[in-house]
Amino acid sequence: MRRRLPPLNALRAFEAAARRGGFAAAAQELGVTAAAVSRHVQLLEARLERRLFDRGPRSLSLTADGQALLPVLVDAFDTLEAGIGRALAQRPRAVLTVNAQTSFAIGWLLPRLPRFHRRHPEIELRLSTAIETPALRGDSGLDAAVVHGRGPWPEISAHLLFPDRLVPVCAPAWLAARGALDPKTIAGETLLASDTAPTDWEDWLSHAGQRGQRPERPLRFASSLLPPQAAMHGLGVALADLSLIGPELYAGRLVNPLPGLAPLKRGTGWHLLHAPARGREAPVTALRDWLLQEAAATFG
Repeated sequence: MRRRLPPLNALRAFEAAARRGGFAAAAQELGVTAAAVSRHVQLLEARLERRLFDRGPRSLSLTADGQALLPVLVDAFDTLEAGIGRALAQRPRAVLTVNAQTSFAIGWLLPRLPRFHRRHPEIELRLSTAIETPALRGDSGLDAAVVHGRGPWPEISAHLLFPDRLVPVCAPAWLAARGALDPKTIAGETLLASDTAPTDWEDWLSHAGQRGQRPERPLRFASSLLPPQAAMHGLGVALADLSLIGPELYAGRLVNPLPGLAPLKRGTGWHLLHAPARGREAPVTALRDWLLQEAAATFG
């Protein structure tokens, strides 16, 4: 018997939006944009010929039809998830050990990992966060690593996920207190920097047309994670990789005080590395394909 069901993505978008109370929260859960969630819901409404949400200028509420449909879908997805979990419970899980720098792990990878686990429940991913580029040949105990740089990495298979793009960021209140910033005078502000990337601000100032300028009042931190966090607390302006601070910009916790200036690109980026022989193993292949797909969906 042929099932006459609406598209699964449309059902998932509606269920998440209704359960979370909005398109933006659903988009964060599903790993898509709020506009994509809205389009899927509109597609479902057209398919069902029913209005599921009452949309106000700043509000979203379920109609009677939406209230009737929501518990049906919640139960259906819960049943589907539980059934798949039981079906896979007896299967042995492959262990995949991966190292990623902490800034990448927190800023980009961890928010997306639930999608990897849903797609590959047969793989147990163990994540470490050593700063140094780990050895991937021989008996290192690692299957793969995500590192920042430009290569080359001799005798290692490298897959570029995305290049880094550095922009200045600060807290909205900090910017409001000072007014507009200018590339010609920003060197006089408190510029937050990391000891792991000591020339970032000099490189960015040259990129902004201020060659030879150096930060006059730098505030340095040992970890690359701390400058954006310090910026959110109003300590000054940090340089951050757009790829790793999207949620903070989207939520308004950070803003770019110079949005008209293009990000600084230096030819460096984030790469997945593994020994060539590992590339023939199913868990590493699954991770590689998933990371490349996620990167393409985000930055492609």
